Amino acid sequence: MKKVLTFLKWFFGTAFIVIALLTITVLWYVKSEEKQLSGENTVVVDGSNFKTQFGKIAIKNIGVLSANNDSILPNQTILVNNEIIEYIGKAKSIPNDYTIIDGQGKYLIPGLIDSHIHPYKSKNDLLLFLANGITHVATMSSWRGLYLEWRDEAKNGSLLPQLYVAAGPMNSAKDFRSKIYGSLGPIPVFNDTIKTKKTVAEFKSMGYDALKAYSLDKDNYFAVSRASKEYNIPMIGHLTPAVTLEDLFDSNQSQVAHVEEITKAMEREFGGRSKIFYDNTEAYLSFLIENADSIAKRIKEKNITISTTVNVYPRAKKQDLDLRSYLKSMEIEYVNPGILEGSVFNPGWLPGSNRYEDPNNTDTEGIRKAKIYWDTYIEAVNKMTLAFARNGVNLTAGTDAGNPGIVAGFSLHDELEHLADLGLNNKYVLDTATKNAAEWLGSNAGIMAEGRTADLVILNGNPLDNIGNTRNINAVVVRGKYLDRSELDEILKLIRDANNQSRKISVEEYLSN
Repeated sequence: MKKVLTFLKWFFGTAFIVIALLTITVLWYVKSEEKQLSGENTVVVDGSNFKTQFGKIAIKNIGVLSANNDSILPNQTILVNNEIIEYIGKAKSIPNDYTIIDGQGKYLIPGLIDSHIHPYKSKNDLLLFLANGITHVATMSSWRGLYLEWRDEAKNGSLLPQLYVAAGPMNSAKDFRSKIYGSLGPIPVFNDTIKTKKTVAEFKSMGYDALKAYSLDKDNYFAVSRASKEYNIPMIGHLTPAVTLEDLFDSNQSQVAHVEEITKAMEREFGGRSKIFYDNTEAYLSFLIENADSIAKRIKEKNITISTTVNVYPRAKKQDLDLRSYLKSMEIEYVNPGILEGSVFNPGWLPGSNRYEDPNNTDTEGIRKAKIYWDTYIEAVNKMTLAFARNGVNLTAGTDAGNPGIVAGFSLHDELEHLADLGLNNKYVLDTATKNAAEWLGSNAGIMAEGRTADLVILNGNPLDNIGNTRNINAVVVRGKYLDRSELDEILKLIRDANNQSRKISVEEYLSN
């Protein structure tokens, strides 16, 4: 009997140690994979080393975008005193204590705003936004307070764009995997309306700017809606599959994160995707066109803001049908290697792991169906965007940067060009990335006027003539800090270097010559 007891003690003791070691190993592996896929393993560029001018700055002889964004005022002088625009007008005597910058032949606009990004844990992405003239961003996901820390750093003077931080994505799910992810991941799942209300109160106390609905069930969608009103914190994000357009209009949701959320709701009203693809696409598009203006009017009446992200879908089509060519066309050298390469828990952007890449698209029929799907989807989103513009809906330019194929910073210029290609005039397009977005964020920037925050971009070409000139950046001013072209180029160089140091997979074959 003694031997049996001794054996059992030894057996269970050994089993306990083995299980403990296995648990530690699994947790370590999960954590290391999470660090990889979120970009946390990549070398972080130190923004404090960049040379900026700050204090009293005068820019003279420059064309300035008017406060209503409809014209360029020639030969203006602008005085920046610390973080504030002190004066805009015709040439005047500039005090001796101002650093003078000659803006002859150049154009001054407000800093650009991307109203929908996903930086994961890639802090270098924030510098990519600055290098592209983007001085304010709205993050549509959370990592247990990390972005709140970044937001505070920006407010306290670090060389970063200003951040608007939404808590989320908020999901309802009762399966085991989702519950585990909810306990380990950045945001819990929302299956209990009482707990949902309590969590909203916690998010409010933590200082989040908004609540991002994603895939909530109907009960918890309205629980978030009620709580957002009670605690005075905006409810934004997706129109979750469990709710209808009428539910949206009855809720406290004040922003929709993508134009596509409305087109997807219309798919559901039409009868679902199985009734659309692949034989009834024309009927669905006709249904959408017939109802688009009335829906846009309701959204306008409810004062709901819509973030665009319309350029995501042509990019998705290209990744689906010809991924390697697409990767060669994008700024792949600036993408955080962890995000680009992915992990066992999350796909990356490269062949073999890209979530848009469809293995069924290897034959004529698969390619035909893929083209029908994407062409219908793209046309629906484009038609809905035009309806929003016709009916005065508050549109803000967003990109979904961080998702496959959407490069931080660079993608906003693609988004603006897409909007212009739809037929929207350049003044309207600029509004989406400046005035409209600043108003939605509650920002003091976004307009060229005295007393406004000095978030500015100096361009080498007039964006009212060609919206593509937003890419042609001479200098950026973020909260009064002036970065000239040489410093912007240094930012880009150091990010390329950091990425090259951190790669596990070479991207040489995708780099343009």
